Order: sequence, then C-alpha cells, then structure tokens
Amino acid sequence: MKSTIKTPINVLIPDGDDHTSLVLQVLNCLSLEKEIDVFVMTSNKHNYLKYSRNVKRLLFYPKTDTAGWIQNINSAVEKSQIDVILPVFELGIRKLIVHQAQLKHIDKLCPLPGLKEFEIAIEKGALYLHLKKNGIACPKSVIVKSKSIPEDLNFDFPVIVKPVTGFGGGQQIKVLIDKDAVNAYCETRTYACDTIIQEYIEGYDISCNVLCLDGEIETYNMQRGSVYLREESSPQIGFDFFDEPEVYKLLSKLMKSMQWSGVANVDVRFDRLDNTYKVIEINPRFWINTDASAIAGINFPYLCCLLTLNAIIPNDKGLRIPYFNLKGLTRQVVKQPRLLFNFRFLKRNTSLGFALKDPLPMIYKFFWRTKNVIVSKIEKSTS
Repeated sequence: MKSTIKTPINVLIPDGDDHTSLVLQVLNCLSLEKEIDVFVMTSNKHNYLKYSRNVKRLLFYPKTDTAGWIQNINSAVEKSQIDVILPVFELGIRKLIVHQAQLKHIDKLCPLPGLKEFEIAIEKGALYLHLKKNGIACPKSVIVKSKSIPEDLNFDFPVIVKPVTGFGGGQQIKVLIDKDAVNAYCETRTYACDTIIQEYIEGYDISCNVLCLDGEIETYNMQRGSVYLREESSPQIGFDFFDEPEVYKLLSKLMKSMQWSGVANVDVRFDRLDNTYKVIEINPRFWINTDASAIAGINFPYLCCLLTLNAIIPNDKGLRIPYFNLKGLTRQVVKQPRLLFNFRFLKRNTSLGFALKDPLPMIYKFFWRTKNVIVSKIEKSTS
C-alpha cells in the first residue's frame, strides 16, 4: 500500500565530490519541486556547490575511508532529519550497495540494484555475456584480455573497439576498418582493463532512461541525438524525446533479466540492416542531461525519492520535444540567431532556465577553470 509523505522531503546526496556536474543536474531537477530540501555531503571546502541556491546546506566532513564515509552518512541522516539518501554517481552507488547493512536507516536509501547486477552493468564484457545468455538483442562481440590482441574476428569490418570499464564521454572508443588497425589499437592502448570489440551497426543511437523496482519499469523516457559534442560516440548536446514500443519491450526484458532497482541509462542502437534494436551498454546511475528529462516531464531524481518513500509515482510518459543543453543551444544560435528571442523555446526546450535560476555554481566553476588554465600556462612558460 502506498503511503502519504510529509513535506518538505529532506534529501541527502552523500557523494557530492564524485561528479559535481552531475550532482548539479540532479539539484536542477529537485529544484523544480517546491517541497524538497537538499543536503550535500562533501570533503572539499571549496566545492562550488556551496554557491548553489538549490542546496539547503553543504555538509562538510573531512576526507576518510569508506567506513568513515558511512558513519558520516549516518550522522548526517540523524542531524538533518533526512528522509531519502540519494547517491548520484557510480562510486557512491557501489559503496552504498556493498555497505548498506552499516546504514542505521537503510529504509531511507533509494532503490539500488544488487551488487552482481551493478557489476554486470558497469563491465561491458560481463554485460555482453549476460545479454547473450538471456537472449537479449546486442551486437556480436569479442572480449580481448589486457595486453593481448584478438586471434580471430567472426564478423565484418568496420568494428568498434572500447575498454570494458570506465572512460565515459566516448573516450577510447574507436571505429576501426581492418585487422591491422585493431592490432595497433590493442598494442598501444594505455588502459589496464580488457577490450571489447563489437560489430559496427549501421544505424543510430538511442538513450533510454529508466527508474525500476525489482525488475519492473516504473517510469522511462527515450531520446535520440541530434547534436553531439564531437563525433557520434561523444555526449549528446541536443536530442529529441520520443517513444518507441519496440524499444520499451527491449528495455523491459533487460531490466527484468537483472531484477533492476533504481535508475539507469541504457544505450540502444537501431540496426538498419535487420530493422531491430540492440542493447549497447548500461550506465547504472544518473546521466548527463538528467535535467533535460525533468523539463520534458519525467523528473527522475524526484520520482526516485517518491519511490523510496513508497509514494505514488505519476503515470506520465512526458513530452515529445527537442532539447538542447547550453553547448547545444550555442551551436543552434550560431545557425539561427533568432532563437535568442524565442523565449518560449528557451524556457521549454533548453537548460538556459536552470543556468539563470542558479548561476553562481557555473560562474564559480568558469573562473576556477580559467584560473587553473592561466596558472598552468605561466608555469609552463617559466619552466
């Protein structure tokens, strides 16, 4: 039975140091709800999130080991009367999955996947084996051990090669056209983990965002990239929200096979050759442009809080709109300067409203980065 909730809801983000840009996007989402107070834990006194008007209080704790971090969470939960513990990034999520038994108020922890399923999600080789075992459509792949080169590839070129873990934002991902290029990549790679080699699928990428409980999808949305930071494998800076029943069937089968709980961002690719959709990878956390989904009507961080509190999740599929973050908007304005005067578009289809509502973190971050660049150049010129 669903429960009624008290307001305001006090939310603790315990991993405020792990990926501050992602934390800022989650803060943007939660700021859309009036009855939310957000507390952020950090070990960095200079964390630029302290300038955010969307943070009720920045909780400083000296840097410590995992056991100490869990103790600090317990302390913060009791002192600040926290209702929901909401980790944002992989590092914090994994630590809480492993050590959740040490939480004094485990009922306040948001839904998270099991450790086995989390490890499968973050390791592309393990995910490929899981997909094959469960009959879930995916690209043909070969896993190459570290410091090895592939002996045989049973599919045609070109192929995509990438590390099985880490390196977000398209880093270390290459499209290679022959066996010599693959061997050269494997011989010169600098990362220590295994490499996965996949058939190149002629088609396009879809990003699917889900919130699940025990393998059932509670809410979701989908986006197809229209503008990319660099090449197609780099982050989307412009995209269109849409819905495709066949993709939902694939997502539903995937999440059920993993008995997934919590949020996830699933990369899917449409294969033009056989007119099917294939799972590429899973990001078991909030994702870049999480706040875009909130503008489109699916506020994943807030809905995750409601799910934690056993409250009713609104049955809404969101809007089908184009969206641009600030980098994407800049490119569009270069092409269409009149967009700057289309205030309805700027409000409903871009992240500009978040930047104007809470500008200080971005301003501080800009000046901090600029200072570091200048200092670095000065040091190089005098060395």
